[in-house]
Amino acid sequence: MPEPFAVERAAFTQFKQECEKDTVLKNDIETALTELLGRFSTAIYENRFVVGGALEVIMVAALRAAGVEAVDIGAREERLDIRIPDGGFSVKGHFRGSGDIRLINVLGDSSQAKWEEATLFVLHGVGIGYADPNLLASRNVVRRVGDAIVAHYTTLKAFFAQNSHWLIECAVPQSLQNEGESE
Repeated sequence: MPEPFAVERAAFTQFKQECEKDTVLKNDIETALTELLGRFSTAIYENRFVVGGALEVIMVAALRAAGVEAVDIGAREERLDIRIPDGGFSVKGHFRGSGDIRLINVLGDSSQAKWEEATLFVLHGVGIGYADPNLLASRNVVRRVGDAIVAHYTTLKAFFAQNSHWLIECAVPQSLQNEGESE
């Protein structure tokens, strides 16, 4: 039986290698993220859905450009956003401040809910990182807080700083703030 997340890890490794050798691909990703976050501030709650949906499309296009067969399924699936052969990714973006990143919204008595998805994290000031439950299991990165299972931005940032093989270093900007708003 294959190791859990082996397919997703291999796909991310291919994606990372292509981004590192193909400056046009990396620049296109950075430009797309800059345009997206320059037009839609995630400070406005409703824009988070717009940005999330567009982020999935950007990641699918980037994976395909890197030679990874990928399909956007976020509108049809509950936990996965991108399907690859024999696997898939959730996509989580964090573009403001240093707070928590919701991995799963927990409703009602969902004590059984667990984070079980390979995830692409698109983090301002960090880049595009890959993590899965097995990579983060012993690192106290993921925890349950109220109505969600979350990972904290600064803890993920530290993980990627120590595990650069799971990070595509690229410029991911902060989302614009509303006028008069402070972090």
